[in-house]
Amino acid sequence: MKAINLIIAGTLLIAGASSCIKGEMDDYDAWRVENDKYVSEIDLEEYQRVAPDWAPENEIFIKWHNDRSLTANNLVPISTSTIKTKYELENINGVSLGNSYTASSGDSVYQTVPNANIVGFWAAVTMMHVGDSVTVIIPYMSAYGNQTRGSITPFSNLIYRIKLKEVVNFERPSN
Repeated sequence: MKAINLIIAGTLLIAGASSCIKGEMDDYDAWRVENDKYVSEIDLEEYQRVAPDWAPENEIFIKWHNDRSLTANNLVPISTSTIKTKYELENINGVSLGNSYTASSGDSVYQTVPNANIVGFWAAVTMMHVGDSVTVIIPYMSAYGNQTRGSITPFSNLIYRIKLKEVVNFERPSN
C-alpha cells in the first residue's frame, strides 16, 4: 500500500511540475506572438533590413541617425576589434533592459569585442563606422531566442540605441 501511495504521489508531483512548466511556456507563447507581430510590422521605409554575410539567417533592422557620408572614412570594426560604444537597451514595450551608463565604469562607455556579444549586436556594430548612431531592432532569433538573460525574457526582440565611439584595437585575423 505504501508503495502504491508513493507511486501516486510521484506521478502527481511530476504532473504538477510539467503543468507548471507548460504554464510558463504559455505565458511566453503570447509574448512570442507579440514579438513576431512587432517584427512583421517594422516600417522598412524607416529601417533597413540587413543580415551579415557570415550569418544570413540572423537579420536585424537598422535606422541610421547621422549623415553617413560624414563618417564614411572612419574605421569600421571587425569581429575581433576592441570597441567603445554607448548604448541603451529596451524591449518592444519600451521597458529599459540596460544601458552603458549603468553597466560601465567611467564616461558611460561599454568596451567590448563585437563577437563576444549576441549576434544582432555583433552584426550591427560591424556595419557601423566610428561616429555612427543607430537604432537597431534585433529579433529574438538574433538575440537570446528562448533563453532568459537577467531581465530579458524568452522570445524578446531587443531595441538598441548605439553610438560607436571608438575602435580601440583593430585586430586583423591571422592567416
